[in-house]
Amino acid sequence: MIEIKKTYKNYVGGKYVRSESGKTFTLNLKNDSFEVPLTSKKDIRDAVTSSKVGFEKWSEISPYTKTQILYRLSEMIEGNKDSYVDLLVLCGSTKNQAKKDVETAIENIVWYAGLADKWEQISGNLNPVNGEYFNISHQNPIGVVFSLNSNDNSLTSLLNSIIQPLTVGCSVISFSEESSIIALKFAEDINNSDFPPGSLNILSGQFENVFEDVSKHVEINLISICKEIPNEMLTKIQENASNSVKRIVNMPSIDGISSILSFLETKTVWHPKGT
Repeated sequence: MIEIKKTYKNYVGGKYVRSESGKTFTLNLKNDSFEVPLTSKKDIRDAVTSSKVGFEKWSEISPYTKTQILYRLSEMIEGNKDSYVDLLVLCGSTKNQAKKDVETAIENIVWYAGLADKWEQISGNLNPVNGEYFNISHQNPIGVVFSLNSNDNSLTSLLNSIIQPLTVGCSVISFSEESSIIALKFAEDINNSDFPPGSLNILSGQFENVFEDVSKHVEINLISICKEIPNEMLTKIQENASNSVKRIVNMPSIDGISSILSFLETKTVWHPKGT
């Protein structure tokens, strides 16, 4: 009997798509190998276009509904726990390690789901001023976020690179290299969790081929780098990003309230006090 392997595709705009280049690369895991899309510069541009639309749609959804959508994602992963465990075992984890990884990922999603309608009260504040005015720091999501995932074949690591910006209302382009198979599997649960198309796009590939285009793209508002990259590459990214005043976050926090702050921008409002 002929073995028919699953075809993995990028996830852009709520659809599964092949790379525009038509190319793939071989992802060699400990116990198997897979062909995954080799994302091109054109694919990056398409993902940014999708993310701009996704950001608008995600922003229109109320914080309370965001909590429900994020919680729905945890339910989807719970329902597919066994398939994640099997895939993580193929990647080299033991069965116990894989189960623990999936359970931790689910717990993290539930925690951020609870934060989705509370983060503004926690991160904003009323500032003391000398005068008959209110001075309020109001937090807004920064916009389109490009996130470079770590090479760990871990669902928890993947979630830690995207859940924080999603929670505060950003749209995310998630890019994975050695961990691509976990990310592309995860796209199936995103597709069934009521996220608006474009709010989360998932790409696989080799970052060295596209980092120039990513860092120069003026409509990406922030680049979050969740893995070690060469210093020369990081310097070049920072130089390119400076032309569009793009924010670069290298190894962002993944713990508690501080983990969302990088994906927010502060706007200050002055208002006279009533008499």
